[in-house]
Amino acid sequence: MLKLPQESSIDVKILEQMQEDNIVTSYKLFWFRGIFKEIINGNREMTFRQVVCRMITEAWYPLTEYHLNLGAIDMLYDLCMLIQKNYNIESDISEDKLMVFLENLEDKEIEKRIRNLYNMVPYRLLSPFFTGRFKGIPEHRKNKEIARLSNVEGDVFYKIDDSNKIITINKNWYNYIYKNQNIVYGWMSYKLICFLQDRNPNVPAIPFKLSAPKKRNLTDARKFWDQVGYEMPLSDIYTGKELNKDNFNKYGDLSIDHFIPWSFVLHDELWNLLPTFHNINSSKSNKLPNLDMYMDKFADLQYNAFIVARKNKKLKKQLEDYLTINKKMDINASIHKDIPKDYFVSSIQSTIKPLYQIAYNQGYPLWHDNSELELSKSNYIELEKYHELNI
Repeated sequence: MLKLPQESSIDVKILEQMQEDNIVTSYKLFWFRGIFKEIINGNREMTFRQVVCRMITEAWYPLTEYHLNLGAIDMLYDLCMLIQKNYNIESDISEDKLMVFLENLEDKEIEKRIRNLYNMVPYRLLSPFFTGRFKGIPEHRKNKEIARLSNVEGDVFYKIDDSNKIITINKNWYNYIYKNQNIVYGWMSYKLICFLQDRNPNVPAIPFKLSAPKKRNLTDARKFWDQVGYEMPLSDIYTGKELNKDNFNKYGDLSIDHFIPWSFVLHDELWNLLPTFHNINSSKSNKLPNLDMYMDKFADLQYNAFIVARKNKKLKKQLEDYLTINKKMDINASIHKDIPKDYFVSSIQSTIKPLYQIAYNQGYPLWHDNSELELSKSNYIELEKYHELNI
């Protein structure tokens, strides 16, 4: 685990306690991240509301893009979802733009929810500084007492101006965080990852879902499918159309699609990729295909491509991706015979289906190609019911 550097002017152990004591919601984690961002921007004094806006910007991408679970009683998720719904803000908006929007937002319902978020956490984050000092004090008076103590104790992380809802960071703590900002940021991220992983045990790649990722590079995948296409005819599983020059003119150029959206799996391994038309890929976007309609076609395409690629020495390195779905998968055709189709299909389905169900549960929408598929209202309801069941 990442350790924080020691400093004679502060008690670093208390910083650990501030992020570990009674972490049943995300508030302390994101409140501290909000303060951290203000410190890095050179601010020692900040309003409660300012820090909550930073909490929203820090939580925005993992919550609005992946719908990560923060816990049953956590209100930060609902607040982010409400803002996105009411104002149609993209998941990958920059933190700076989102912060400016929030600072200038005038919305009574959202303002009420922001106030609810700072009812407790600004005070209770400081509890480790006052261990054993609240004996006999009723719960409803603890916030006032913490605010008072923060102004008479010299080593507290910040002072609280309870009347104006402002905090002022202790100079020694400010200097420590600013000087060690890279280490502190890594430490904060580790704490948040542990929190999120505990509440989202089936979600892959949590560390890569805290902020908007860079664009992917599908050059190798494109080369793989181009090479396979030289040796066998390829058809688009979504439309049934052959991937050839005439259809490229009608439906768009060749495009590489992630069967389970890339934003969920965050990798470009071949067992989740397939060739399609650009227009179809754009339509599907960040959505899930209908497994009833496309799983068998996808598995067939993957199997046929795999068998062809095993006989091509140039593609042997790329075939190592398939060891992810089955470590015993035989990728060496020069020594061994073709593997049975049912063995391959079983391996890929047992990998795809659980990921699909988790992505659906996380809020990824279903996709239907309207040019090829017209669903009646009753069929659509039945399809939704299907996806509510465990696959």
